[in-house]
Amino acid sequence: MAVELTVKLPNRVGQLGALAGTLGDAGISLRSIAATTGGGAGTVYLVVDDKDAAKARIARDRKIVEVRLANKPGTLARAAKRLGKNKVNIESAYMLGQGKKSTTLGLGVKDPRAAKKALGRR
Repeated sequence: MAVELTVKLPNRVGQLGALAGTLGDAGISLRSIAATTGGGAGTVYLVVDDKDAAKARIARDRKIVEVRLANKPGTLARAAKRLGKNKVNIESAYMLGQGKKSTTLGLGVKDPRAAKKALGRR
């Protein structure tokens, strides 16, 4: 299972490079990244393997459920509706990988077990 880590940084030159360098030096491989800035601060969302999360020593984390969807219109809508019907809120979403026939998404949820059950997975 993957884990989402949230890092707050000042919105200054070199901050993302420093963070990436620290993670790389600790042997942490990134699976996905998203970042935004506002009000002089930045927030970086990182997806790492569960085994790497402990190395990062970052307090805020959320479990990520990996979902492989066919590259066809409507597959994300069907998966999201199944989660909603089962009262599972999607709090974040990342693209983890893409092939010719499928896309793997990482969905940040509070209850990964409920999400997997809603999607018919173990």
